[in-house]
Amino acid sequence: GKYHDALRLYQSILSTADNDNSRDAANPKKIQNDIQRVITIMYGPKGSDETICVWKNSPLLSKTKPPPLQFRASCQVGNKIYVHGGCDFCENDCVPSSDDVWQYDIIDRKWTKLPTGGSSPGPRTGHTMFAWKGDLYLWGGMQEKKNICRMFFSKLYRLKLSAGKQQQQQGNNNKKKKNSGGAYYMWEIVKVRSQEPIGREEHTGVLYKGKYYIHAGNNPHVEGSALKDTWVLNLSNWKWSPLKDGPITRHCHGMWAANNKLYVLGGRTSHKIDGPITLTNTILSNPAIEEFVSFDLESKIWKYEECVGDIRPHRLSEFPVLPLHDNDEDEDPSSILIWGGYAEPTGEDKDKCKAKYGDEADEFRLPYRKRLLRFDVSTNVWKSIVPTSPILPKALGIMATVKRGNGVRHVLIGEGYGIDPDTNDRDLSEKSKAEWRNLYEQGRAIGSIDHLPDVESMMNQGSCKPQYSHKMYDVQITDTFGRGNNQKSGWSWGLYNLPDKEIPRLVSELTPCSPTLHHIIDFSLDDFVTPPCASVVANDEKNLFGVRVRIHGLKGRKDLNGVIGRCGVWLKSERYEVFLPLYEGEKCSSLSVKAENLQIADPVTVENCAEVVTRNQMHVNKSFPHICFILSRPVADSRPSLDYFTDPTLTDLTSFNADKNVMTYLDTYRGPLSSRAYSVIRTMMDPSSKKDGVIFCSLMPQSYFGPNPNKKTVAMSVYANFVKDMKEKDSGRVGSFEASLLEISDAMVEEKCGGWLKIVVQLDGVQPNVRRELLVNPAVTMRALHDQILCPTMGWKSNFHCYAFRKTYDDPEKLKGSCWIGPRQSTALDSIFMPLYIGGCVANDKQISIGQLFASEETDVTLQWVHDFGDWYSHSIKISKYDGQNVTDSSVAFLIQGEGLGVPEDSGGPIYFCEMMRKITGKMAIEIDDHSHIAALADPSSEHWWRYFNDEVRKKHNMQSGLGNPLQFDLDRARNDIETAIRRPTQKSGREVLNLNTVDVKTGLTREQDKKATASLPKDATKMCAVCGVTVALKNCSGCQSIAYCSREHQLQHWKEHKSDCKAIQKGRK
Repeated sequence: GKYHDALRLYQSILSTADNDNSRDAANPKKIQNDIQRVITIMYGPKGSDETICVWKNSPLLSKTKPPPLQFRASCQVGNKIYVHGGCDFCENDCVPSSDDVWQYDIIDRKWTKLPTGGSSPGPRTGHTMFAWKGDLYLWGGMQEKKNICRMFFSKLYRLKLSAGKQQQQQGNNNKKKKNSGGAYYMWEIVKVRSQEPIGREEHTGVLYKGKYYIHAGNNPHVEGSALKDTWVLNLSNWKWSPLKDGPITRHCHGMWAANNKLYVLGGRTSHKIDGPITLTNTILSNPAIEEFVSFDLESKIWKYEECVGDIRPHRLSEFPVLPLHDNDEDEDPSSILIWGGYAEPTGEDKDKCKAKYGDEADEFRLPYRKRLLRFDVSTNVWKSIVPTSPILPKALGIMATVKRGNGVRHVLIGEGYGIDPDTNDRDLSEKSKAEWRNLYEQGRAIGSIDHLPDVESMMNQGSCKPQYSHKMYDVQITDTFGRGNNQKSGWSWGLYNLPDKEIPRLVSELTPCSPTLHHIIDFSLDDFVTPPCASVVANDEKNLFGVRVRIHGLKGRKDLNGVIGRCGVWLKSERYEVFLPLYEGEKCSSLSVKAENLQIADPVTVENCAEVVTRNQMHVNKSFPHICFILSRPVADSRPSLDYFTDPTLTDLTSFNADKNVMTYLDTYRGPLSSRAYSVIRTMMDPSSKKDGVIFCSLMPQSYFGPNPNKKTVAMSVYANFVKDMKEKDSGRVGSFEASLLEISDAMVEEKCGGWLKIVVQLDGVQPNVRRELLVNPAVTMRALHDQILCPTMGWKSNFHCYAFRKTYDDPEKLKGSCWIGPRQSTALDSIFMPLYIGGCVANDKQISIGQLFASEETDVTLQWVHDFGDWYSHSIKISKYDGQNVTDSSVAFLIQGEGLGVPEDSGGPIYFCEMMRKITGKMAIEIDDHSHIAALADPSSEHWWRYFNDEVRKKHNMQSGLGNPLQFDLDRARNDIETAIRRPTQKSGREVLNLNTVDVKTGLTREQDKKATASLPKDATKMCAVCGVTVALKNCSGCQSIAYCSREHQLQHWKEHKSDCKAIQKGRK
């Protein structure tokens, strides 16, 4: 159990071994396995919180930002980051071009250029910077003048930050003497009392216990160019002192200090190390290296550091280093972070790369790195901290500490240069093209081909161009690194050990109006009401299609007499196709029957349902199988999915002739079916395609099949006609319903609803309850209710799936006549399922408010809300008038309380969600992988458990909230999510397909800027509240109609400011 002691002992044994042979003798395979087991216990299995990180974009909020320069000096002071100098290395221009000092405020997310003056260091590159007693100090660097000569500096400069801030504040407060161009921050040269080190660039520096250490670097004026010396500047007397030289020359390396040691990692060198490093048979003269050494500040001895475990940094240069301390007052860090970097891509084939680098092999075939590594100073263990979402590789980035709490540490990571496949149109200078051409001709740096590439073509591909990025990310990592134990504690074990009564389970009711009836049996709501016709007559498909019929009078198949099936199409043989329930498969799937051998079956009763569920084969699932639609459509096409597949005039066949423009999607429907939809699916399905409770239907645009009919065209035609009929049937009824609601005026809503409506939302079919209670402004439209209130309340991702609302009743006849409300058109993939139960059209949710729905009934209102037509998450919403204490925290929506776990998006609906939770809590075996049928129970001590949890929970769109338990409901976070959502524009219905992630297939890199389906902040003043920025439940100023407010209180609050403008606008209209 003394894991730290075991790892320290192991590391000391490796360090004292004289050579490789003795090291191997002291490191037998069994000990290696035992040590790796200890590392897993201490640092968590692969996929656990200790081994992952969550990246969230931290958008820049200032219009100004530094120029895109590299090899700058940077330093963190409190919640500010300072950068100076640099060159445009992305254009292979090594001439320093900036003497500016830029300040980035981590809290405000703004860049500011500081007004500086005095004896400035001038433009330079490859220098270092550190903070001491509130001021910035800068040392070293290179400056090139007109490409004639390069100068390397050894003077120490100080920028007086504390005095500058005070002077700037005084200048801003004194309006008469205010001068925005004034130099408030003054540079000065620090006089040192000893000989200075030789000037250099691309060295490293670290501040440690009141002393500043520098090591190595580059200076072409010195023999051999690269340096390996070490110096220390004592900040108490400003004296430089030389220390012992390092083992080899290097530059562009990383360095940190801990436990009275200087640690030096990687970099670039011309020194020969274990033979020359090659790249596709080309020897590199100045390659990136892996060498990891330390200098003991007490014994003054350099030694090679032995890493414990399987993870290594490998060859690396140009990477930032961030020490992490357990306590703010600690001088020694407990761990170190490094991110990104550059190293020549390996020229080895994929198999060799896989053998050497494991799962990260593909990364080493590119020149830029995206690995985030964490080093435990006490044990010499490196761990790879894997992001939960794709990130781009970068070198020369910035890292800074932000905050910590609740076992999570927040780190800012960003800037840097690398490759970005989303910016292919950037032109390179002639100098840059020449440099790139020379690079490829010498080293064939692409690494994965065995012939000289077409350089000009590669220039135009974009994936080879270095690009600079100003993006910043808030990165969450665990604050318990290296403190693992075997005591089965922490949130993961708490989730795994949930009591049986708290594990979600499926519950369904055998009632006609139950929203979860389809989980039990394949009956539809239509089956409980009076059939549309009283008898079966020939060629009456329009009325009989989908109706339950009883077979009688058969002579050849007497065993089928009395069996109830569902009527299908009228066949050329002058018979009806009749579909028998799929769970009656031992009889037959379907048969053709004459009209005189069919009778209309009586409406279904609850007793009928119970009888079917319990009779004969009780173990056989009586519900209808899930339906998988296979869809193919052009990637760039943003037309509504439903129209695209059913209207032959919309499809351009040329887009299908070019395979690169077409993508095939699979989406599964797990909701209820109308009686007509039942027969449509049975007509379309291939009986042999049923597998594991799922049937498959191919859905291609009608014109794709061409003029020659076949089975698929017939099936597609059936679906297209079905959709067309549903639209014609529902349009009139929906139009009347919509018109009746729009007749309810604002005054009527206010009289019936008052200031607030109380709504209680509960997920149907799952126990324990997943329930939220909140207050909503009656003026909120149904679209805003879904997109900006209910989705953040329940934890769903907005503008991604289809949705709809309807009023519910206990009477089946009345429920059947209830109209659905939703978006008029949608490009979400699951919109293709709408006709199966929702219908052919819906009332416009953008025009109907929740107050109008409530005012349309005499009593309290209950709604059914379906989110995601594929997984079919049905919710019950109970609406009542709120007569409680006035709410002052919000004018639109306020979340009172909630209970129950969150549900991952696209998890397969309530059935599979409950099954997933049984696996997570150890009640059900987890499949080992996708290719085998082997399954085993697993707990949070195993990589197997974490892989399943991350794949099925953390990777879902609505679960990427950070470290910890993403399933746990957090009231404060949900409230913050609502406040954020109601201040952004309402979704653009019909553009949901643009939320699909895009990936560059050549490089495998997810683009940094995905397309946005939501608009930018509105510029129209009537689209957001003038006081709080809310974008829903707005009312225009009655006087000028040019500005909007979310409440009467905000209008009164803003009247003093708006009064003159309001009167001027009204006067101008007269």
